[in-house]
Amino acid sequence: MLITLKEIFKYAGDNVAIGAFNIHNLEFIKGVVQAAEETQRPAIMMINEAVLKYGGIEILGGAAIAAAKKASVDMAVMVDHGEDIDFLKKCIDFGLDIMFDGSHLPFEENIKLTKMMADYAHSHNRSIEGEIGQLGLSEDGDEETEQKITSVEEAVTFASKTDIDVLAISVGNVHGFYKGEAKINVPRIKEISSALEKMPIVMHGGSDIPSEIMRASIQAGIKKFNIATDLKHAYALTMYDLMHQDTMPIQPLQLFPVVADAVAAVAAEKIKIFSSEV
Repeated sequence: MLITLKEIFKYAGDNVAIGAFNIHNLEFIKGVVQAAEETQRPAIMMINEAVLKYGGIEILGGAAIAAAKKASVDMAVMVDHGEDIDFLKKCIDFGLDIMFDGSHLPFEENIKLTKMMADYAHSHNRSIEGEIGQLGLSEDGDEETEQKITSVEEAVTFASKTDIDVLAISVGNVHGFYKGEAKINVPRIKEISSALEKMPIVMHGGSDIPSEIMRASIQAGIKKFNIATDLKHAYALTMYDLMHQDTMPIQPLQLFPVVADAVAAVAAEKIKIFSSEV
């Protein structure tokens, strides 16, 4: 069943976080829905702004919404790392929740634009996620950016002035695979969570983080983990193996269900970690 980003956090708790997974095509959609239904846990399908511009709001966004409506568990669908305000308004009009990413902007400008997008989203009964701080890699995980850890003061100010529903923070997490050990500032997560009280805080760059660090982050207050690279890696490796068989399969239905299952397996594993089953 399709619900909003804000509503899905009713399933989060002191030791439980929600899994949010980037989708790129029908196989990713089927894989994430399959994982949610197999684990009987809610999940979020996210579509990166660039991917959604390529696939189309009505086509790719519509497919994700349709799949969420048919799912046997509650699911939300949102735009991930959106910066194009006019495009994001069209997404909201269509029925998608959004993340507005102004983290690269000066702090006051980020507040101003995020508040404007929050007002627009709420007036259309949609939810919005904002972000402060910067991760150590670009959203695609292949371009270095300067990392900026979120302070407690910034988090409190930003949350109070923007009226967002969810806040993404930077605490040592990065997009893509980590170059060395993942060094997550768990005490900072706890400080921000305590200061914001009821507002969900989320961690982007959840791929490649050891499960024990994920669990410690959840116990400190993280309510949503974003997973993209781990799913893309499973998809690519599986497709590569299929295409390099002695007799290369040319029937799409020899390929699509297999890669969808690979996506589902990784997503289900993450969901179990987030819901303290492993």
